Order: sequence, then structure tokens, then C-alpha cells
Amino acid sequence: MWVLKLNVESAKQPFGSLAMKHNISVASYVLSHYKDKGDVYVTGTGFLFGDEKNKRAFIRDAKKQDWIINYEQSGDFVIGVLREPLFTEVFWHPKVIQISPIIIHPGEKKHVWSFASFERKLLEDVLEVAEKYLGAKVIKFRQEKVSNISFTKLLPDLTDLQKKAMGIAIKNGYYDYPKKVKMEKLAEIMGISYSTYQAHLKKAEGKILPEVYREL
Repeated sequence: MWVLKLNVESAKQPFGSLAMKHNISVASYVLSHYKDKGDVYVTGTGFLFGDEKNKRAFIRDAKKQDWIINYEQSGDFVIGVLREPLFTEVFWHPKVIQISPIIIHPGEKKHVWSFASFERKLLEDVLEVAEKYLGAKVIKFRQEKVSNISFTKLLPDLTDLQKKAMGIAIKNGYYDYPKKVKMEKLAEIMGISYSTYQAHLKKAEGKILPEVYREL
């Protein structure tokens, strides 16, 4: 298949701008789309990561947006229907697949989109539109075998404290290489002891990592 990987400017997308405004991370995946009266309507799903107060502010703000048509939330899992400009239709062509979730980090001005198709021309159309309207830059565009496709799925049943501990770790670069922060600092940010924070994070990892490994 042909694979196209892009860096896209978050500020040029309504959802990306909203996530940056409220300093949260979002991992999202588009499930379907339809066109009606000159607009494209996208059904998407994903997870929110970040401080609880920031997520609450994000949700309040999201519900005020006229481009968010429907919105439903269960914990950190969200699903909704968004109205997008007609030019976005090329991104969701039935012969183009999204091969990994779109992940938006508040500290980064760009995020990554990954598409694949057996037809190069369709990805050329995606690239042309993304460059024109979203300030996109090519990371790679080549023919290769796709070895895996990552879908956003329901997380294992984490407690609120386990989710919070993992969200703080992700936000502050604990899983980056090299690590940007030590666990002692993460415990301080969460306002709990080191041993308690470590227990919450390790239990969260113990639930999530086996699920991820089974998807490999």
C-alpha cells in the first residue's frame, strides 16, 4: 500500500485549537463520515488526557461549539459528530484508511496524521488539501507493507486515580526517551506520596500494557 504520514498544524483545526486552549491531550480516531448540504459530518471517538479541571473546561467549551453536532462522554472516553468544511472529504474517502489515532499534545504545535491506500492518487489529493488548508508537512510518502493498524478502543477499567496518574505521566514526558521527568516529580504534581503514586501508575500500566501487547 501507499502510506502518507503528515505533520499537521493543530491551530488550523477547530478540535486541535480547543485541545491546545485547555491544555489537554486527545487521542482520536474517525469512524465514519457523510456529506450533507455542502458540509462533511464526521463521527469520531477517542480519549482525553490531562488535569481534571482542564478536561472539564474543555468539555464545557466543546458543548458551546456550533461545529460539534453531537457529543457523549463516559469518563475520559468521548464520541461525537463534528461538522467540517467540504475540503476535508478527501481525508475520509472510503478507499483511504486512517492507520493510527490522531494524537494532539498541548505542548506541541503540530500533530501526526497517518493514512494508507492502494491508490497513490487518493493520497496525493489528501496531501494537496492538507498542505493548502492545514499547513501540513510530509513526514513520509512511500509504498510499503502495512504491518499493523492502531484503533482507538475502550481502555481497561482503570480507577480515576490510575487514569490521573497515567495522564500526568504522559503529559509531563515520563514515557519519552530520554525521560523528561522523574516519578518523584510526578507524585509531587499529583499531590500524593511517591509510593502511592508509583502504585497507581504501575497498576494502570499493568492493565494497559497486556492489552497493547495483544494488539501487536
